[in-house]
Amino acid sequence: MKNIKINAIGLELDEETKAYLMKKLESLRKFINFDDEEVTTDIRLSKETRSQRSGNLYKAEISIMTIGKKYGAKGEGDELLAAIDDMKDVISKKISSHKGKKQSLFRKGGIKIKKLLKRGGEVKD
Repeated sequence: MKNIKINAIGLELDEETKAYLMKKLESLRKFINFDDEEVTTDIRLSKETRSQRSGNLYKAEISIMTIGKKYGAKGEGDELLAAIDDMKDVISKKISSHKGKKQSLFRKGGIKIKKLLKRGGEVKD
């Protein structure tokens, strides 16, 4: 995976957490080719203190920039790994939704072309 920047704010990022994060990003490979030079990924992990009794709030944010499209997602949780899971779920839904819309537009175009060829040049919506 190239062009991945990870920023940890207010916490230490150990190798175990980094490996967990990379494993979660690996599951997005079916949608995005992270080995492409044009794809850049920025990840921000942070820890905020709510109050003495409430404990800490962990946040995970991701920005993925591909050719012609930018995706972003945020996740929060009482633990860092829960925030990473939440972030991965949100970004996965956004990417798959966009992919589905793109495919349906392509299919609609294909249907219109097929009708055009069948009717000899006449297309009605």
